[in-house]
Amino acid sequence: MLVSCFIYGGFLYHDIQTSKTTGFSYTKNKVLHETELQEVDSISRFQGKTEYHVVRGSTKKGEDKFVFVPIDKESEKLTIIDASKMISKKNIMEQWKQQCNNCELVEIIPAMVKDKPLWELTYKDSSGRYIFDYLSIYDGTRYEQFRLKSMFN
Repeated sequence: MLVSCFIYGGFLYHDIQTSKTTGFSYTKNKVLHETELQEVDSISRFQGKTEYHVVRGSTKKGEDKFVFVPIDKESEKLTIIDASKMISKKNIMEQWKQQCNNCELVEIIPAMVKDKPLWELTYKDSSGRYIFDYLSIYDGTRYEQFRLKSMFN
């Protein structure tokens, strides 16, 4: 019985991990054919009201760009952002560290909310709340923030 639980758990874990990257190869091909990107460095996923694959890559001239590819709406246009016009992930992290003492960072990822490109910071604050902080990808100003209070410790 215990062995079958471990086997089932392993299959479940594998399926969940596979579902997180489903469609990445299609997205990569789409971006390489429909944009000026010549190389794809990474693809991540953002799930808001609309799910996006976020592609980071470079052009023939070596310019770094981010492309937000909506997954649910095939007809919706791609959003392309020149990385040189963005505040870097490193600068966002430094800004966050100065503003949030005794906080525990979970992750920082590119996000798209209501057609606005943002950085999504996920962290736990000193009060144990789980925070989703959305900052402008261009200048780091706050767009919105959600604070979730833990019900169980």
